[in-house]
Amino acid sequence: MNGECEPVKPSAQQESRHDALDDATPVPATALSSGSFNRWMVLGVTLINLFVFGLLASSLSQSYRQFDERAEVTAHTLAQMLAQDIGREFEKIDVTLLSATDEIARHFGHDRINKSELNAFLRKLQARLPEIVSLGTTDASGVVIYGSNAQQDYSHREYFIRQRDNPESGLVISKPEFVRGDKRWIVPFSRAIRLPDGSFGGVIYAHVALEQLSNLFPTLDVGRRGSVSLRDSQMTIFARYPIPKDVDKFFGRVLDVPEFHALIQSGRPYGAYISDHTVDHVERRFAVHRLPNYPLYAVVGRATDEYMAPWKDQALRTSGAVALFSLTTLISSWLIYRNRRRQLAATQELAREEEKFHTVANYTYDWEYWQGPNQELLFISPSCERVTGYSQAEFISDPSLLNRIIHPDDRHLMADHLHNVAHEDIGGVDFRIVRRDGVIRWIAHGCRPVFGEGDKFLGRRASNRDITERIQAETTVRQLNAELEQRVAQRTAQLEAMNKELEEFSYSMSHDMRTPLRALDGFSKILLEEHSANLDDEGKRLLTVLRDNSQRMGRLVDDILHFLKMGRRKIEPGTVDMSKLVSELFAELQNAFPARRLRFESGTLPPAWGDRVMIHEAVRNLLSNAIKFSPADAEARIEVGGEDKGEENWYHVRDYGVGFDMRYAQKLFRVFERVHPTGQYEGSGVGLAIVKRVVERHGGRVWAEGAVGKGAIFYFALPNRKTDT
Repeated sequence: MNGECEPVKPSAQQESRHDALDDATPVPATALSSGSFNRWMVLGVTLINLFVFGLLASSLSQSYRQFDERAEVTAHTLAQMLAQDIGREFEKIDVTLLSATDEIARHFGHDRINKSELNAFLRKLQARLPEIVSLGTTDASGVVIYGSNAQQDYSHREYFIRQRDNPESGLVISKPEFVRGDKRWIVPFSRAIRLPDGSFGGVIYAHVALEQLSNLFPTLDVGRRGSVSLRDSQMTIFARYPIPKDVDKFFGRVLDVPEFHALIQSGRPYGAYISDHTVDHVERRFAVHRLPNYPLYAVVGRATDEYMAPWKDQALRTSGAVALFSLTTLISSWLIYRNRRRQLAATQELAREEEKFHTVANYTYDWEYWQGPNQELLFISPSCERVTGYSQAEFISDPSLLNRIIHPDDRHLMADHLHNVAHEDIGGVDFRIVRRDGVIRWIAHGCRPVFGEGDKFLGRRASNRDITERIQAETTVRQLNAELEQRVAQRTAQLEAMNKELEEFSYSMSHDMRTPLRALDGFSKILLEEHSANLDDEGKRLLTVLRDNSQRMGRLVDDILHFLKMGRRKIEPGTVDMSKLVSELFAELQNAFPARRLRFESGTLPPAWGDRVMIHEAVRNLLSNAIKFSPADAEARIEVGGEDKGEENWYHVRDYGVGFDMRYAQKLFRVFERVHPTGQYEGSGVGLAIVKRVVERHGGRVWAEGAVGKGAIFYFALPNRKTDT
């Protein structure tokens, strides 16, 4: 992840201005009297007191601003650090989701998903990030099919709905949710899964334990009554420290904070405000920093009564001292001296605070620096020597070293990155450097412009992170994926060869079975016609059963051969007029079932692209199936419809017959599988399997809906390809 700093605006120098007192004009001694002396003394004491009170007001105002500015700077620094830390955690989680999405896409690319292999991959990803309490994927209907919480229905989840309805959602970070089973709060992260044809295939989700996010907060010193929280642009609470007593009432709750909303509406990624619209109604000075690359905000608040308590104590003591100072000039002088000493102590305290901030900057893990507008180095962290092998002094004495250590093949990347970076907030760049010892390391670089008063450009703040181990790990993963794809391709080829051998064997065996079946039927017929006088009724019945079953077996063999023929037939694609095809089939079936009362209904059907003979066979089987399962003693109403769905054309055949139980819908399209008892309805159970094979060979799909006693509707979808060749 690229380390980044937000634009910095230094505080203006605070200058104290004192008005000099004009010397009083001397009065001749002869003109002085007791009354005039008193007046002059009172006037002198009054002037001195006014002078002292003026100094007091100025001193208190200045120290107030110092305390207030110090609290704001501290809150900004802590919010910035928190935003960077949380941003790094979120990037790790997002990289995990992207890795899982790539793995799922690879499985889809081979038209087959190895469930155990994919589950193992997800468990491995989850084991790397202990903050993820559950990691898994759903199908397009929201049911978890791989990873944690399998078989659960997530279709009602807010992130599933967003990913399903908005293809441009990308990474979705949802509001906190309470998992009753685990008795913990989680924050869901999710990304959409896109099928090879671009349609929505479900989501990959990661449930992150809220306590893992909250563990980042106690490390920040915000005082006893301060607060640290993570919120979105609507001020929804994602995490907070300290955790409120009634936690269930606050996580996921939206607070109405006008100051925060005004800051968000301004479009700035950072800012500060004072507000008492808080969970506990404590007035705090808040600093807000947006997380890099994520629509969330780190909010750090310091209680005003807490960080201003030393100033209030100081103001009270100073005011009391000035009250005593007004009694005599000596006391007043002493109080002024003491007040100046306290100002000096406050200045020293401010210097100590600044030293703490310098310590934080100097001991960052990343290599940080501030480069001035003339390419001079105003600051560089000591970590530069750990990353590059060169010391601070070497960089400061020779700023061009920043560019020289970049690998020659990557210098153009930095040049392009810096083209407008002085005045635009743009992203980072990854490049290689050559250390002093000759070792090549990968660096993730990010920078931000620095502006002073009047938007004066003061250079740029940059952060560099050593990502060599991450790059090496990614390379290893790519190599493993390539090897895995090769093994999958080999196994796929082996399975295809085995399927071809099995199909050829089945085809040959079915042909060979025809001769003995015909012999059984023929000899049984001869016995019944020529020797029936020698047979009793039971013998005749048994021969009739033998003939019926041999004929049924013959039809079954013919259906199997027809099924195999549909799988082996070469597709000769072309435009198929579906309305005309259905009309021909209606007339053909009307003649085939003269005793049945048939009522065919069909609307305008979009043309299909495919092999007309095979599509004719599929539609004929669907229509015959609808007639077969319609009541024989009533009018059989059959409806055919179709519509253009963009990338697909959908067609359906509806009947109002016996229907079926949706629990057995998957059995309908399997060879020899039946959802009704054998013998109740004629047929071998191969017709719908032929429909499925024809449609899938055209790159389509088939499914059915129905209910017992209420009829059934069979759908098939074909790719909506161009009709020109």
